[in-house]
Amino acid sequence: MKVLKFGGSSVSNAGNCKRVQEIIKRDYANCKQVVVVSAFGGVTDELERCINLASQRNKEYEIALLKLRERHDQVTNELNVPDEIKTKVSKKFDELEELLQGVYLLEEISEKIKNAVMGTGEVLSSLIFSAYLIESGMKAKCFDSRKYIKTQNGKGVFLNSKETNENLKSIKEEDFQVAVFPGFIASGKKGELTLLGRGGSDYTASILAAALNAKQLEIWTDVSGMYTADPRLVSQAIPIEQMSFQEAMELSHFGAKVMYPPSLTPVLQNKINVRIKNTFAPDDNGTLITTNPKSERSIVRGLSSVNHVNLFTLSGSGMVGISGFAARLFACLANQKINVSLITQSSSEHSMSVGIHEDDKDLAIEAVRSEFEMEIGMNLVNEPLVEENLSIIAVVGEDMGYTPGIAGKLFGILGKNGLNIRATAQGGNELNITFMVRTTDVKKALNVIHEKFFISTHKKINLYIAGVGNVGKKLLEFIDHQYNYLIEEKGLQLVVRAVTNSRKMYFADDENMLQDWQQKLEHESETANLQEFVKRMDQANLRNSVFIDITASEQVSKVYQQVLNSTVSIVACNKIAASSDFENYLRIKAAARKHNVEFMFESNVGAGLPVISTINSLINTGDQVVGIQAVVSGSLNFIMNEFNNGKSFVEAVKMAMEQGFTEPDPKIDLSGMDVLRKLLILSREAGYALEEKDVEHEPMIPLSCLNGETAEDLIRDLEENNDYFEAWRTVMAEKNIRYRYIASFKDGKANVSLQEVKPDHPFYDVHGKDNVISLNTKWYKDQPMIIKGAGAGAEVTASGIFGDIISITSN
Repeated sequence: MKVLKFGGSSVSNAGNCKRVQEIIKRDYANCKQVVVVSAFGGVTDELERCINLASQRNKEYEIALLKLRERHDQVTNELNVPDEIKTKVSKKFDELEELLQGVYLLEEISEKIKNAVMGTGEVLSSLIFSAYLIESGMKAKCFDSRKYIKTQNGKGVFLNSKETNENLKSIKEEDFQVAVFPGFIASGKKGELTLLGRGGSDYTASILAAALNAKQLEIWTDVSGMYTADPRLVSQAIPIEQMSFQEAMELSHFGAKVMYPPSLTPVLQNKINVRIKNTFAPDDNGTLITTNPKSERSIVRGLSSVNHVNLFTLSGSGMVGISGFAARLFACLANQKINVSLITQSSSEHSMSVGIHEDDKDLAIEAVRSEFEMEIGMNLVNEPLVEENLSIIAVVGEDMGYTPGIAGKLFGILGKNGLNIRATAQGGNELNITFMVRTTDVKKALNVIHEKFFISTHKKINLYIAGVGNVGKKLLEFIDHQYNYLIEEKGLQLVVRAVTNSRKMYFADDENMLQDWQQKLEHESETANLQEFVKRMDQANLRNSVFIDITASEQVSKVYQQVLNSTVSIVACNKIAASSDFENYLRIKAAARKHNVEFMFESNVGAGLPVISTINSLINTGDQVVGIQAVVSGSLNFIMNEFNNGKSFVEAVKMAMEQGFTEPDPKIDLSGMDVLRKLLILSREAGYALEEKDVEHEPMIPLSCLNGETAEDLIRDLEENNDYFEAWRTVMAEKNIRYRYIASFKDGKANVSLQEVKPDHPFYDVHGKDNVISLNTKWYKDQPMIIKGAGAGAEVTASGIFGDIISITSN
């Protein structure tokens, strides 16, 4: 014999009832089945609404009741049950109508009447469903749970196990192949209808399974078992194959809605396995709850959460060293029937905090003020403090107690994502680590934890991109091209959430933006607003978020601290922030450290070359950079190489502009400001407090060529100074030298200027758009470290940005 329980969603309409009949048919010939049914989906809630409306003398209850009658009539007609059953259903609704009419007239609800109304849904569903099974040819029989399951009254309703088990013995002798019981309902000492409380139908099934010594209890619902987290909040949640009763009870207590804790007690005591199954995917394995789950499982078994919680804190110097305060606090809350969901106390005994439901806040304040009136009046105890809009998250796993470092990993990853913990508690058996966060952070916290502890999932990185010109387009191409590889090989999913340029911005509704982002930005976007872009990124509050600045905009650089304060990392090829006032540079770096996020700008110098990371590595390992010489403008180097190959200077500049090697404003390159900024960044990363004014700076071209406002003005001025540039060619030929625009730093002195280099100089043969960085350090004193390679172009710059993104995700 086995017991099957079908929830409200499983029997919500005639079509679903037919699904259930197919499930029962699978084992019909092999064993007897006891089937427990809930009320049709949503019916119990509607009955409760009806009785509340009636008690308020609101005639709308009649409309609601009529709709319920019509719904049940429709099901009976579609299932083609006999007329006698339809008559019984109609009589039940007549009884309901009389009961509600009485409530309407008296304007009050007695416990007896409320139970009678609320329990009718299960009576109706079991009556209709059993009749349908009989009509389909099954040997089925409907039993009234009230005759078998008995409760005893105390503070609440408790099962009379002895009498219930005695009553149910006779079921084994009954002639049936399928027995149908209504869930949720029972009867008291005097035969009055009582309810088994929250999760009552599960409880009914568990009671029957234990009393009948069933081989297994199956709970059929609308999900394929208990999940590692709520799939509505964590898209990567997966069904848990096996778990212990203790784990199931912990998860259920903290919000997992599949099964409720009291329901597990009878089957746990009798060591009867429970399997959670999906009515709408019956071939799925579901979750097996057993006393001996298999050992090869993840250390953390699952996550669950409870919303609408307040943190209630009692504190004061008068509590220190005084016994009885905790007892008095819990007693006064218990007297008001206020349930406590979390308890934490400071080791100094100066304060004690408890989690309570938000609906109990005012009652709790009143109770505590009354209990501690004298101490509050004497300033020994402070006024109770209540922090609202919080939620409890529980991390559950039976093996956590035997594995060191779980709490460290948990709280570390939460901190990494800027999630502040308001209170925490952990039992001595370490089965459950419980903590409170802001309700607005619940989804983010669950996803962060899930990614950390469940290896079958991948880490999702949420990208917000400012700047989608040549480099931005290439970056998006790289992300698209590497998308599947990163998921399969690295466990990383890069999701582009939003893009913006100077005119438009677009926020994606889903995670599939890569293929048609240009069309969406052009046709489905809104007017660009940088502050609104950052605000919406902050409000989204997604874990592992990265803001990517692919602009040369000072305005964008000014929002960096705001972004970092939102616990969002930054990857930038924009050099303005890192080369701004030294104090601002320090503030930005400090903000990143404070909020435990990253500020990365490898592509500021050398595009995709590992220049900054190399300097950081040298410094971190104890080396010291004592000198820098660098050709760090790929665009200027390209221009000079083309000039050396016979092109006029203006022709070489045009080629660099056309191929995207220069900044959007090429005067930034030709003035030497781009190189100056790069030297500031390199020296600062090497540990020197260098300001722009400390750098001797000579533009590459005459100042008269830099006065225009547009690129066209620049080209005109360069053409007018053609003789000046041709004179370079003559000098280079006469001296057998080449001109390179070099950034140098040594002995505290910094210089950016056009310099002569001879054939034996390492900068003489720097081809195309290459960069060369020469580092003299304490360890590389006689022979400098040379970093050389392409230092300009959309591809290599995008690759540098891409590398920073991957580097962040690996931390």
